[in-house]
Amino acid sequence: MKTKTILAILFFICFVFAIWSYSKSFTDAPENLTQKEMEKFLKTARIIPDQKGVGGRTESWTVTLYDGKTKMRGFAKFTDRHRPHTLPDSYKYGIATYELNKLLDLDLVPPMVEREIEGRKASLMPLLVGVINELSRRRKNIKPPDLESFQNTMDELKVFENLIYSSALCEEGGDDLNDLLIAYQKDWKVWRVDLSQAFAPIPELIQYCEFTRCSKKLFRNLLKLDDKVVKAKLKNHLNDEEMSALLERKKLILEKIKQLIKEKGEESVLFS
Repeated sequence: MKTKTILAILFFICFVFAIWSYSKSFTDAPENLTQKEMEKFLKTARIIPDQKGVGGRTESWTVTLYDGKTKMRGFAKFTDRHRPHTLPDSYKYGIATYELNKLLDLDLVPPMVEREIEGRKASLMPLLVGVINELSRRRKNIKPPDLESFQNTMDELKVFENLIYSSALCEEGGDDLNDLLIAYQKDWKVWRVDLSQAFAPIPELIQYCEFTRCSKKLFRNLLKLDDKVVKAKLKNHLNDEEMSALLERKKLILEKIKQLIKEKGEESVLFS
């Protein structure tokens, strides 16, 4: 009888530990994985569709991802109406934005890969939780704990928005502010999402999205960003016209930042 009691207690402890481990792997995995580890996980984990046709302009699913050790929720987009379609809307532009974000070492776009799901190609990224969109934050007047750091991120994002020609931040009070997600319950990390209409083939900056400041790091990375590297990384996602316009906007951004430095001084324009 005593042996049975001990075994029952041990079984219960093992059961509770297993449930805790499962739960922990589900909720903590995104924070525990590096960018490369997350990409590998997104590319290789088993995909279990949860809900089809949710959120955003494009056809999208929420899914569960599991590799035998780590389990998390994911978000997949399938629509691929790329240019020259009259109403362009493609998951490939989101992937291109993520790759450009990596080249500039920005960490403004969530990890994203291309996967085949039930016989169809799609973009796949982690499902972001514990976030609020920028439109709701403004309406509820929720203030960031470090206003200077938050503003620096927004100023940097304006530069990036001009580069990809898909501005959400400059749409004051508009629905596009829903495409800026903020981890306000944790570290106030800012994520730019829903980029399926980016990279308009317009070789100029966005007129209503003026920027006046930039981080030293982004300015430095733009200066050393080689056009050949950009073409190699994005050639499977952008056409020639989109690529040409992107590279021209990079040139215009650098010219504007240099002009701002000349007019206002480096300390007023570039922040750490």
